[in-house]
Amino acid sequence: MWAPPEVLILEDDPRELEELAAVVRDRRLEPVTASGPRQALSRLEHRRPILALIDLDMSRAPIQERRVTVYEVLHRLHQRHVNCVPLVYSAGVETIDDQARVYLHHPQALFQSKRHGYDRLRQRIDGLLSGRFGDLTLRGGVVVHLPTGETAGHRVAATLLTATRANRSVMLGDSDARAARRLGEWLARLGSPVVVRPLGHRHYQLALREPAEG
Repeated sequence: MWAPPEVLILEDDPRELEELAAVVRDRRLEPVTASGPRQALSRLEHRRPILALIDLDMSRAPIQERRVTVYEVLHRLHQRHVNCVPLVYSAGVETIDDQARVYLHHPQALFQSKRHGYDRLRQRIDGLLSGRFGDLTLRGGVVVHLPTGETAGHRVAATLLTATRANRSVMLGDSDARAARRLGEWLARLGSPVVVRPLGHRHYQLALREPAEG
Protein backbone atom coordinates (compact mmCIF):
# COMPACT_ATOMS: atom_id res chain seq x y z
CA MET A 1 0.00 0.00 0.00
CA TRP A 2 2.34 2.70 -1.29
CA ALA A 3 1.04 6.09 -2.46
CA PRO A 4 3.11 8.84 -0.82
CA PRO A 5 1.36 12.00 0.37
CA GLU A 6 1.22 14.65 -2.32
CA VAL A 7 2.33 18.27 -1.98
CA LEU A 8 1.06 20.92 -4.37
CA ILE A 9 3.79 23.43 -5.24
CA LEU A 10 2.70 26.68 -6.90
CA GLU A 11 5.81 28.63 -7.96
CA ASP A 12 6.36 30.72 -11.10
CA ASP A 13 10.17 30.64 -11.02
CA PRO A 14 11.29 27.43 -12.86
CA ARG A 15 14.52 27.10 -10.87
CA GLU A 16 12.77 27.54 -7.54
CA LEU A 17 10.05 25.13 -8.62
CA GLU A 18 12.64 22.42 -9.25
CA GLU A 19 14.39 23.16 -5.94
CA LEU A 20 11.12 23.01 -4.00
CA ALA A 21 10.23 19.72 -5.68
CA ALA A 22 13.60 18.35 -4.53
CA VAL A 23 12.90 19.52 -0.97
CA VAL A 24 9.55 17.73 -1.04
CA ARG A 25 11.01 14.50 -2.44
CA ASP A 26 13.70 14.62 0.25
CA ARG A 27 10.88 14.40 2.81
CA ARG A 28 9.56 11.24 1.04
CA LEU A 29 6.59 13.15 -0.34
CA GLU A 30 5.33 13.42 -3.92
CA PRO A 31 5.53 16.90 -5.50
CA VAL A 32 2.65 18.06 -7.69
CA THR A 33 4.12 21.08 -9.46
CA ALA A 34 2.36 24.06 -11.03
CA SER A 35 4.04 27.07 -12.63
CA GLY A 36 0.91 29.22 -12.46
CA PRO A 37 -2.50 29.48 -10.78
CA ARG A 38 -4.46 28.12 -13.74
CA GLN A 39 -2.25 25.04 -13.83
CA ALA A 40 -2.65 24.63 -10.07
CA LEU A 41 -6.44 24.55 -10.36
CA SER A 42 -6.12 21.93 -13.09
CA ARG A 43 -3.90 19.79 -10.86
CA LEU A 44 -6.43 20.04 -8.03
CA GLU A 45 -9.16 18.54 -10.21
CA HIS A 46 -7.47 15.15 -9.95
CA ARG A 47 -5.06 15.33 -7.02
CA ARG A 48 -5.60 15.37 -3.25
CA PRO A 49 -2.51 16.98 -1.68
CA ILE A 50 -1.92 16.86 2.05
CA LEU A 51 0.09 20.11 1.88
CA ALA A 52 0.24 23.06 -0.52
CA LEU A 53 3.24 25.40 -0.88
CA ILE A 54 1.94 28.63 -2.40
CA ASP A 55 3.95 31.58 -3.71
CA LEU A 56 1.88 34.76 -3.90
CA ASP A 57 4.01 36.49 -6.54
CA MET A 58 3.09 35.16 -10.00
CA SER A 59 4.78 37.94 -12.01
CA ARG A 60 6.89 35.42 -13.97
CA ALA A 61 3.94 33.21 -14.92
CA PRO A 62 2.63 33.40 -18.52
CA ILE A 63 -0.26 35.81 -19.08
CA GLN A 64 -2.74 32.98 -19.66
CA GLU A 65 -1.80 31.52 -16.26
CA ARG A 66 -2.49 34.84 -14.53
CA ARG A 67 -6.08 34.95 -15.73
CA VAL A 68 -6.63 32.96 -12.55
CA THR A 69 -5.25 34.36 -9.30
CA VAL A 70 -3.39 32.73 -6.44
CA TYR A 71 -6.31 33.71 -4.22
CA GLU A 72 -8.64 31.58 -6.34
CA VAL A 73 -6.32 28.64 -5.71
CA LEU A 74 -6.47 29.30 -1.97
CA HIS A 75 -10.25 29.52 -2.16
CA ARG A 76 -10.43 26.19 -4.00
CA LEU A 77 -8.27 24.56 -1.35
CA HIS A 78 -10.52 25.94 1.37
CA GLN A 79 -13.73 24.82 -0.32
CA ARG A 80 -12.81 21.42 -1.75
CA HIS A 81 -9.57 20.24 -0.15
CA VAL A 82 -10.28 20.39 3.55
CA ASN A 83 -7.56 17.81 4.31
CA CYS A 84 -4.83 19.99 2.78
CA VAL A 85 -2.66 22.34 4.85
CA PRO A 86 -1.93 25.55 2.88
CA LEU A 87 1.51 27.03 3.56
CA VAL A 88 2.06 30.38 1.85
CA TYR A 89 5.79 30.25 1.08
CA SER A 90 6.49 33.67 -0.35
CA ALA A 91 8.49 36.86 0.00
CA GLY A 92 5.25 38.82 -0.04
CA VAL A 93 3.77 37.99 3.35
CA GLU A 94 5.57 40.52 5.49
CA THR A 95 2.66 42.79 6.40
CA ILE A 96 -0.60 42.28 8.25
CA ASP A 97 -2.50 43.51 5.17
CA ASP A 98 -0.87 40.80 3.00
CA GLN A 99 -1.83 38.11 5.50
CA ALA A 100 -5.35 39.47 5.94
CA ARG A 101 -6.00 39.17 2.20
CA VAL A 102 -4.87 35.54 2.29
CA TYR A 103 -7.12 34.81 5.28
CA LEU A 104 -10.13 36.13 3.36
CA HIS A 105 -9.70 33.25 0.93
CA HIS A 106 -8.39 30.57 3.32
CA PRO A 107 -8.78 31.27 7.06
CA GLN A 108 -6.51 28.34 8.00
CA ALA A 109 -3.55 29.41 5.86
CA LEU A 110 -0.08 29.36 7.39
CA PHE A 111 2.91 31.49 6.42
CA GLN A 112 6.61 30.96 5.85
CA SER A 113 8.89 33.66 4.44
CA LYS A 114 11.26 32.70 1.64
CA ARG A 115 14.03 34.69 3.27
CA HIS A 116 14.34 31.98 5.93
CA GLY A 117 15.61 29.51 3.31
CA TYR A 118 15.07 25.86 2.52
CA ASP A 119 16.44 24.46 5.80
CA ARG A 120 13.73 26.27 7.74
CA LEU A 121 11.16 25.12 5.17
CA ARG A 122 12.22 21.49 5.67
CA GLN A 123 11.78 21.88 9.41
CA ARG A 124 8.35 23.44 8.89
CA ILE A 125 7.21 20.60 6.61
CA ASP A 126 8.46 18.02 9.11
CA GLY A 127 6.58 19.80 11.88
CA LEU A 128 3.33 20.06 9.92
CA LEU A 129 3.44 16.45 8.74
CA SER A 130 4.34 14.81 12.01
CA GLY A 131 2.31 13.11 14.66
CA ARG A 132 1.97 10.23 17.05
CA PHE A 133 -1.16 8.38 18.05
CA GLY A 134 -1.34 5.16 20.04
CA ASP A 135 1.47 2.93 18.77
CA LEU A 136 1.75 4.82 15.46
CA THR A 137 4.05 7.65 14.45
CA LEU A 138 4.57 9.60 11.25
CA ARG A 139 8.07 9.85 9.85
CA GLY A 140 8.76 11.53 6.53
CA GLY A 141 5.26 11.00 5.21
CA VAL A 142 5.19 7.32 6.23
CA VAL A 143 3.15 5.89 9.11
CA VAL A 144 5.24 3.56 11.26
CA HIS A 145 3.86 0.92 13.64
CA LEU A 146 6.36 1.33 16.48
CA PRO A 147 6.25 -2.19 18.04
CA THR A 148 6.97 -3.96 14.73
CA GLY A 149 8.55 -1.28 12.53
CA GLU A 150 6.10 -2.05 9.73
CA THR A 151 5.07 0.90 7.62
CA ALA A 152 2.02 2.19 5.76
CA GLY A 153 3.04 4.53 2.95
CA HIS A 154 -0.38 5.52 1.64
CA ARG A 155 -1.30 9.21 1.77
CA VAL A 156 -4.57 8.36 3.55
CA ALA A 157 -2.67 6.89 6.49
CA ALA A 158 -0.60 10.08 6.81
CA THR A 159 -3.67 12.30 6.46
CA LEU A 160 -5.56 10.43 9.18
CA LEU A 161 -2.61 10.51 11.56
CA THR A 162 -1.88 14.23 11.12
CA ALA A 163 -5.58 14.95 11.71
CA THR A 164 -5.35 13.46 15.22
CA ARG A 165 -3.26 16.47 16.30
CA ALA A 166 -6.35 18.65 15.98
CA ASN A 167 -8.75 15.87 16.98
CA ARG A 168 -10.58 16.20 13.68
CA SER A 169 -12.05 13.80 11.17
CA VAL A 170 -11.06 13.44 7.51
CA MET A 171 -13.45 13.43 4.58
CA LEU A 172 -12.51 10.84 1.95
CA GLY A 173 -13.64 9.99 -1.56
CA ASP A 174 -14.48 6.45 -2.61
CA SER A 175 -10.97 5.28 -3.52
CA ASP A 176 -9.42 6.84 -0.42
CA ALA A 177 -12.18 5.34 1.73
CA ARG A 178 -11.13 1.92 0.45
CA ALA A 179 -7.54 2.76 1.40
CA ALA A 180 -8.78 3.72 4.89
CA ARG A 181 -10.48 0.33 5.25
CA ARG A 182 -7.28 -1.43 4.16
CA LEU A 183 -5.40 0.62 6.75
CA GLY A 184 -7.86 -0.61 9.39
CA GLU A 185 -7.25 -4.21 8.33
CA TRP A 186 -3.49 -3.65 8.52
CA LEU A 187 -3.80 -2.25 12.04
CA ALA A 188 -5.96 -5.18 13.13
CA ARG A 189 -3.43 -7.66 11.73
CA LEU A 190 -0.67 -6.00 13.74
CA GLY A 191 -2.74 -6.06 16.91
CA SER A 192 -2.65 -2.26 17.19
CA PRO A 193 -5.02 -0.54 19.65
CA VAL A 194 -5.64 2.05 16.90
CA VAL A 195 -8.70 1.63 14.70
CA VAL A 196 -10.07 3.52 11.70
CA ARG A 197 -13.51 4.68 12.75
CA PRO A 198 -16.12 5.59 10.12
CA LEU A 199 -18.22 8.53 11.32
CA GLY A 200 -20.70 8.67 8.46
CA HIS A 201 -21.02 11.00 5.47
CA ARG A 202 -17.56 9.91 4.22
CA HIS A 203 -15.81 11.10 7.38
CA TYR A 204 -13.17 8.92 9.08
CA GLN A 205 -11.00 9.29 12.15
CA LEU A 206 -8.33 7.34 13.99
CA ALA A 207 -9.41 6.21 17.45
CA LEU A 208 -8.21 3.91 20.20
CA ARG A 209 -9.94 0.57 20.49
CA GLU A 210 -12.20 0.40 23.51
CA PRO A 211 -11.05 -2.30 25.97
CA ALA A 212 -13.17 -5.42 26.12
CA GLU A 213 -15.50 -5.62 29.09
CA GLY A 214 -14.91 -8.21 31.76
